[in-house]
Amino acid sequence: MTKMMNTLAALLIVMLFGASACCAEANTAAPVEVGSMVTMGLYEQDNDLTNGAEPIEWRVLSIEGDEALLVSRYALDSKPYDAKGGHAYWAKSTLRAWLNSDFYDAAFTEDEKTVILTKDLPNRKEANTADPVFLLSTDDAKQLFANHADRQCKPTAYAIAQDAYISTKYTGNVQWWLRTNSWESKNRAAYVAASGGVMTCGGNTFGAITNDRLVVRPAIYVNLNALSALSTPVQQ
Repeated sequence: MTKMMNTLAALLIVMLFGASACCAEANTAAPVEVGSMVTMGLYEQDNDLTNGAEPIEWRVLSIEGDEALLVSRYALDSKPYDAKGGHAYWAKSTLRAWLNSDFYDAAFTEDEKTVILTKDLPNRKEANTADPVFLLSTDDAKQLFANHADRQCKPTAYAIAQDAYISTKYTGNVQWWLRTNSWESKNRAAYVAASGGVMTCGGNTFGAITNDRLVVRPAIYVNLNALSALSTPVQQ
């Protein structure tokens, strides 16, 4: 009798409030934690311009209090660090300008922008910068990934179409920019190689700041409390 009454009560809840009320507990999203993936924002990825932009997947790299550092799961585009050439200064680079204007406005809605935090970022031999969207530093790349394999990155079809350099030796991996300038040459910036190694010297030619075949893996800081309302967890 009790079982029948419970069943009838559940059916009544569904009739009055809809299935979501009865099943709310079952549909609760998993908590955001280091290593998990979430989607927020849109950017062209499948290189089919007729079907609109696709949701951006972000990997949670670190959490401190109610703030989380995210980096895009895939390389989203292929851009030079600084199309002007000269010295590698993140603050004056065309890539920093693009990330915080064209990319920022294209990828995020006004509501999503309220989740993104503008953080004070340290830069090697430069003044700090305050950026909503940025590149990881060499310290980030070394400390927030487990190993070389964990740093390896695949490009989207759109990034490939923008002439991103694709490694044949390392199964289609790309080389992605870091914001830190090279310790060896003023005209190069650091990057993560297709092998997953952190090239702090900027390599021989790949790290030349006018190289438009290295790819962009944007990073953002977000407010975790606000993120849950605007993002979707990704099943891994």
